[in-house]
Amino acid sequence: MIEDKDIHVGIIGGLGKMGRWFHRFFAELGYQVSVADLGTETTPEDLAKTCNLVLVAVPLQHTVEVVRAIGPLVQNDALLMDLASLKSEVVSTMLEVSAASVIGTHPLFGPGEPNVTGQTVVMCPGRGQWWQEWLQGVLVEGGARVEVVTPEVHDYYMAVVQGLTHFSTLALGLTIDSLGVDIKNLKRFATPAFHRRLVEITHLLSQDADLYAAMPMLNSTYGVFYREFERIILDLKGVIAQKDIDEFIRLFDRARSHFRTPEP
Repeated sequence: MIEDKDIHVGIIGGLGKMGRWFHRFFAELGYQVSVADLGTETTPEDLAKTCNLVLVAVPLQHTVEVVRAIGPLVQNDALLMDLASLKSEVVSTMLEVSAASVIGTHPLFGPGEPNVTGQTVVMCPGRGQWWQEWLQGVLVEGGARVEVVTPEVHDYYMAVVQGLTHFSTLALGLTIDSLGVDIKNLKRFATPAFHRRLVEITHLLSQDADLYAAMPMLNSTYGVFYREFERIILDLKGVIAQKDIDEFIRLFDRARSHFRTPEP
């Protein structure tokens, strides 16, 4: 059994934004932390062999590749975990290539947050009860809200939270661009609600395009939601073209009823 005081955290991708965030997080808790990244003398293989908590914090599109490379080297009594925004393939790969304990995690916040207090972290346990209880305890003690779910449940809800949101936001941005709408003038006429949408578009377009391409292309669940989104748009377009006010109100009320459903 590993003693808490003996935990040595190794972060692969430790010079990236979330890698640095978790470096600070674990270091402030008093744990020894080592990092490996492009250009560091220490390699991912070094960390896999020597650390008893190996955290893969590389871009989503490289996560499975890195896990396959270092997973077999991780000690059997260690924890192998990741931060990727998709979980099914990553968790199954970690379980396949390593005999270590496995937990898929997804912090639902960015590196700009000062700490974990009030933030949500999704945990998808794969193997190893001791490590699951330890990690969940560390996060909860820090003030986080922890959601423990299967990888499949995580990916289903991310298809809405990330997939539909990013898709509709990018589509709106592309439409404004395609029509040549002047942004300065658009801001002059923006309502508070539309101003928030403009902020969302600007924020999305300031991010890494590779990541936002990888998420829908690596999660087959996204396609189901995209097809339904397209169907709904076509239905609404048809209702408006036919000037069918009754049908528009029916659809509006249907959606309103769903969103008024009390939380469990």
